[in-house]
Amino acid sequence: MNILIVGNGFDLSHYLPTKYDHFMDVMAAIEGKNTGGKVPNLKIHTVHEWMDILDEMFLKNKNSNSFKFEMSFDELFSKIRDIKFIEKAKEYYFIDEINLSAKDVLKIQYKLELNCWYQYFKNHVKEVKTWIDFEQKIEEVLIIAARFIVDIENFHIIENLHQYFVKNKKDGLKIRNRDSKILNFFNVVKLEEYETLRPRSLLKDGSGKETTVINERENINPKFCYGGKIINGFSPELFLDFLYEQLESFIEIFNLYLELVVNKLLLNCEVEIKSPNWVCPDKIYSFNYTNTYQRIYESVDVEYLHGSHGEEQNIVLGIDELKDECLKKLKAYGFTKYHQKLFKDTDYLFLDIYKKQIKEHLLELEKHKARNFTNLESERLSLSRTDHLRSLALNFYIWGHSLDVSDKDYILDLFSLNDEIDRNVRVTIYYFDQNAKFALLNNLLAILEKDKVEQWMKNKWLQFKSNPKIKFGEIISEKTA
Repeated sequence: MNILIVGNGFDLSHYLPTKYDHFMDVMAAIEGKNTGGKVPNLKIHTVHEWMDILDEMFLKNKNSNSFKFEMSFDELFSKIRDIKFIEKAKEYYFIDEINLSAKDVLKIQYKLELNCWYQYFKNHVKEVKTWIDFEQKIEEVLIIAARFIVDIENFHIIENLHQYFVKNKKDGLKIRNRDSKILNFFNVVKLEEYETLRPRSLLKDGSGKETTVINERENINPKFCYGGKIINGFSPELFLDFLYEQLESFIEIFNLYLELVVNKLLLNCEVEIKSPNWVCPDKIYSFNYTNTYQRIYESVDVEYLHGSHGEEQNIVLGIDELKDECLKKLKAYGFTKYHQKLFKDTDYLFLDIYKKQIKEHLLELEKHKARNFTNLESERLSLSRTDHLRSLALNFYIWGHSLDVSDKDYILDLFSLNDEIDRNVRVTIYYFDQNAKFALLNNLLAILEKDKVEQWMKNKWLQFKSNPKIKFGEIISEKTA
């Protein structure tokens, strides 16, 4: 059986703009589109309330010519940094079909402005280049959030909590400057008014009055406090719930990008994988959210390990695991991929049918060893009855996956299939160039360690090959990954 495992590099090989950079650059173009001016303070309503308001506005003015800010493909990708890639996409796809309606443009603008994660990532766009960097940035925020929660819980006099946010304070517990800058993206702090008494100069007769002065200072946002009041104390659960809801809203924005842009790119030429020894897969395990192979080539059974885009999207975007004890104590598992995969019911049962067959085979071998045979012939006959379970006969082809530690469990499962004996499992890892091959081998060694990698390569169970060539019409492409 031939099984193809695809990562984002597979989509990029077909010039589909699914890089993190592509998504963020398009969002920047939408955000910067002149739509006649938004409401100055969008925070007066929730995202869902704004969506209802915009729906009603467009319904009332459906015949109006006032909404003239739809966006074409060229406008959407006007801020793209990967210009050569997009030029190739324009060469092979019908881009005239891509036209984001005025309603969608305005809705996405509102969603972007009200999404804390997007605003945070936008301000770190030079640091975040890949989806793996993206996951690491989520983890960075969660580590800072955990530190913040511990600090607040150690602040015993709630009336003096505002002192924690005084950055130039010399003594006592205070927020770190870097933590403050990051947490400010997530509405942790809110200005509050407080009164002070200012003495007046005494009059000639010795009398005088104090005046009340209204000042402002930073304090914890009451929305993250029990009952919406600071005096009731900070609620870590409310804060983490907010971060999770905002992450889910970010995922919805990304899903819109896949739906309204990537999925609408239709090829303007025939495409064929032209490489020696290429075999069409019988099954695909996809780490992507797109159905690229089915769209371009043929229908085949696909399991989406991290979910898929669409109206009923179940996209998984999170961290590998919770490392902070504070976050574990607060059960902040919603940020982890494994929680999201279970909760969103993705096709997360990777290789289970084959692992079950191995267990059955090992059990039969144990039964065989426990028997007392009267002669060699009966022993051989007993052993032969397990042969149908012995060989898996699986050929895996990995195309466009980084083999990063964030998917360690999948990689460990795959390379455990030949553990006890050679079960005729073979793995081919495709690479874009020598630098990519170097990185892939590095990642594999970090997860499997030297002995197992050497065993697989020495036995020719594992091999590295250059990416298959893709023929677009009469042109053989140089793939990007």
